[in-house]
Amino acid sequence: MTGPMRTRLLPAPLSALLTARPTLATTAAALALATALTGAGVAAATTAAPPDYKRVGAEPRNLDQLKAQINTYYNGSTDAAGHHHIGPHSQWAADVATQIGQAKAYLAERLAHHAPRTPAIMLDVDDTSISTYPVNADYDLGGGADASAADAQANADNTYPVIQPTLELAQWAHAHGVKVVFITGRHDNLTTVTRNQLTALGFPIDGLYLRPRQDPPPYLPCGTQCTATPFKSATREYLEHTMGYDFIEAIGDQVSDYAGGYDDRGFKLPNPMYNIP
Repeated sequence: MTGPMRTRLLPAPLSALLTARPTLATTAAALALATALTGAGVAAATTAAPPDYKRVGAEPRNLDQLKAQINTYYNGSTDAAGHHHIGPHSQWAADVATQIGQAKAYLAERLAHHAPRTPAIMLDVDDTSISTYPVNADYDLGGGADASAADAQANADNTYPVIQPTLELAQWAHAHGVKVVFITGRHDNLTTVTRNQLTALGFPIDGLYLRPRQDPPPYLPCGTQCTATPFKSATREYLEHTMGYDFIEAIGDQVSDYAGGYDDRGFKLPNPMYNIP
């Protein structure tokens, strides 16, 4: 996609969850939404997932049906121009709110009873702090050069929707003396874009680390060839040793966001669109 990205307008119910200014009330609303949607309300609020077709022998699941199920999970819809949006009352939003609620409860308990000298949390960016579903769905969840270009444009224009429960957790943590550190698999040519994007959405930033394309810091033994797990864990180790940060938790949409150590507990947000080892 070579033209400018359209601003993605979310339906009012989800907009309140994803883009409203954070308050204790909106945090409570997010958790209430999670509770409400884990029961029978989910079936009424979303389109039923398509049934899996009969497989033969060891035949894998059907790709088209998996894509349809992913769009159902986000309660996805398209506008008149064919652009995708996250729908209201999605199971994805409910699952996010549940996981972030558990992360906040764990953080609050640690701060109350076992607070380290310099507490910190690590957050991922894509599909942890913002949702990339709109562009991924626009390109049939298949990636490619056009999808990458559209992704870059959406980041530059800051049109990806914020994941509101993550924003509220970050602001609550920062207000309670916790360092909020972003460690993302994005490459460091996007440092300024990423900082501007997060700041404009209201995230506090006590640290921002992206994978180096060249001149890697000495604490990265894998250099410019780091995959997500060694890059993120080595960066946490470096911050622990040099800054005294104690990462109470690491939150991301991939296991690689918190694997590798140097965090006390990992919380995984839902992301059925892609896998990053």
